[in-house]
Amino acid sequence: MVEQAAEAIVGAAARGVFLPGDRLVEAEIARDLGISRVPVREALRLLESQGIVVSTPYKGMRLMQVSNASVAEVMRVRLALESLAVQEAMRRPGGAERFAGLRRFATAYAQAQEIGDPAALVATEEAFHGELCRWSGNAPLAAVWNSLARQLAVVWGLGLGAQTLAQAAAEHDALIAALERGDLKAATAVLTSHINWHQGFDFEAALDQRRRQPAG
Repeated sequence: MVEQAAEAIVGAAARGVFLPGDRLVEAEIARDLGISRVPVREALRLLESQGIVVSTPYKGMRLMQVSNASVAEVMRVRLALESLAVQEAMRRPGGAERFAGLRRFATAYAQAQEIGDPAALVATEEAFHGELCRWSGNAPLAAVWNSLARQLAVVWGLGLGAQTLAQAAAEHDALIAALERGDLKAATAVLTSHINWHQGFDFEAALDQRRRQPAG
């Protein structure tokens, strides 16, 4: 239940119910989820350990802040991790079937586009890249990526629309195709383009615009 509560909070952030810097009130979240406050409290502590929630004396729990600089820092780390994951995945034995899991998550992402649910899009994007890091076979690499994943979910939720969904889906397919044929150079180039979309997006302006939108 703790993990479900954590996923619900991250999903709400992806949908814009919670925005970066917003206070997260334990009692209100528990009421909305229809559960007791205990798992919500533990979920907030878990998210705090992952950097998604920040606890400040006299101000309570708040969703992580997002700035252009902080996003750039996270994305540089992410690119380094996933580039290494691509290299390690290609060293593993086997043929194209090695990347069947990535194909499944790419399909799930495409299906999420049809639903139009931001939380589903964010969840399937996270699953796709998490699978890439897990399939690298490098457990420490996957663990570090997992520690960033929920921070990325908040960033992705805020940045939806900066990159066309069709483009993102096409890049998933291009990355898989390059992996299947063992083309490290092409896979790295696609991955770099896929991750660096944030460079042309103003997250601070997007956040300000979200805050100006009327409630509901």
